[in-house]
Amino acid sequence: MRNRKVMLGLLLAFVVGFFCQLAHIPVPAPPVLSAALLVFLTSCGYWLTDLYLQRCALKREAP
Repeated sequence: MRNRKVMLGLLLAFVVGFFCQLAHIPVPAPPVLSAALLVFLTSCGYWLTDLYLQRCALKREAP
């Protein structure tokens, strides 16, 4: 389930970037490398927090 979410997110990001390039509109992301890195790290933090919360929930459910 977790890998599926990550793969779907990456696929969606690729599709949005692809269609933005085809339509010649600016990509909805910062054009500066440091800002793009910030967006990437924010996404990683969201993903890692989701993993952590899922593992905590599994530990609470285990006898």
